[in-house]
Amino acid sequence: MTEQPRIRHGRFVEEPLPHLCDWVAHPDVPSPAGGTVTACCAALAASLTELIARVAHNRLVKKVAATEGATSSHAAELQEVDRILAEANALRVKLLEYGEGDVYAAARIIQGDLAACVRKDVGSPAKIAGTTVKLLRLLDGLGGRVPKALHSDLRVVTYLSHAAVYAICEIAEANIRMAGGADDALQQRIDRWRLEATDYRDRVLTQT
Repeated sequence: MTEQPRIRHGRFVEEPLPHLCDWVAHPDVPSPAGGTVTACCAALAASLTELIARVAHNRLVKKVAATEGATSSHAAELQEVDRILAEANALRVKLLEYGEGDVYAAARIIQGDLAACVRKDVGSPAKIAGTTVKLLRLLDGLGGRVPKALHSDLRVVTYLSHAAVYAICEIAEANIRMAGGADDALQQRIDRWRLEATDYRDRVLTQT
């Protein structure tokens, strides 16, 4: 099967989605794979969180206009929704950055230029996991601040983020096994990420 050569002009995560999918589908080195795919899924979940927060923001603004003035309660609620919006945006940017970084870290591991796992690992999988847990933490309490029409989207974000944490933890554990299972500190962090992700998932789901 003859294929046209793929040409990339910038970061993998800045490729149009069909092109990114095509890069993932090929075993080139460097090329995005499990870590980048997980980070991109988590970034999309962060984007959906931004959407939810923006709709909630617009609803609050209309409510204030309809009542001819903002109460202190309205102001506090609007401030909190805007905080969630800003943090979700920052997490999205970080997740894409870490997803891009994972391409090159994985390439160095494959080429033997980087240890698969180091003590107190702060590589891309760990950054993706920790950042996605922060996204789940951000969702806690959001159900009571947004219209019920958005609860299904909030549940989608929750399930996607929870799955992303578990997916990236699988990669981190694979790195530990590849390194001979020496990194007890990272294993403890992985266990904590899984527990926190499940706890936040359950909390958010009960709110929707």
